Amino acid sequence: MSTATLTQAGPAPAASAHHGMNPVLRIVRLHFVDRLQMFWVPIIMLASVAAVCVVIFLLLVALTPATADELTEGFRYNQAALWSWPGFIVTIGVYAYARTMPFAIGMMGSTRRHYWAGTALWIVVHSVYLAALIGIFLLLEQATGHWFTGARMFDVYALGDGDLGAALLISFAIALVCLSVGAGLAAVYLRWGQYGVMAGIAGLLIIILGAVALVLGTGVDLMTFFTTNLIAKIAGLLVVIAVLANGVSWLVMRKVPVGR
Repeated sequence: MSTATLTQAGPAPAASAHHGMNPVLRIVRLHFVDRLQMFWVPIIMLASVAAVCVVIFLLLVALTPATADELTEGFRYNQAALWSWPGFIVTIGVYAYARTMPFAIGMMGSTRRHYWAGTALWIVVHSVYLAALIGIFLLLEQATGHWFTGARMFDVYALGDGDLGAALLISFAIALVCLSVGAGLAAVYLRWGQYGVMAGIAGLLIIILGAVALVLGTGVDLMTFFTTNLIAKIAGLLVVIAVLANGVSWLVMRKVPVGR
């Protein structure tokens, strides 16, 4: 969706109709204009991947000597729910800045501070929505006896082994970090172009490798750190990364040319 499309499709009238709306909430509302991508596409993606997992499960039952119970136990380590949509979530984060920032600042009269704050709030709200979807699919999977077949996708070890609270927590953290990183990359692109993004990714890799080398060099026992409350600790680390990514977004977008 281009800025021109946004102008023609309705945000401009909405902006005048809600002129008295809090400027931060106006930005949140702007990000949710594309209801198909924000609300329905994640549902379709999760349902499609679940259907693929069921098909694979049934094929394994039919074509391998393993029993359905053995396969159900093996599917406890299925990670499709973790890896099937982070790329899509990052893309949503990228679009959040790339599609709406010029429109919000150039035509809605939003300040950069309000735009950044509204986008940060939208990231939190949308992360809650995406995590809730995972929770709903988990409950459906459990209620249907793993899709009436024994195929697991959400009731898996990586999402807390069937614990609803753990699944919501890790899903929220993953969505939060993906949206935040995507928005950060978009801000870098809008300011410095594709070479800025490449340099940013290279710098991020250097920081990660440096952190790993520092940890290994100091002899810190990371395995001991992760032995208890694994989901909570991983989620905490992801939230920290998300906060840092949003901080980078603010530092970068203050100088982004609006017409780029």
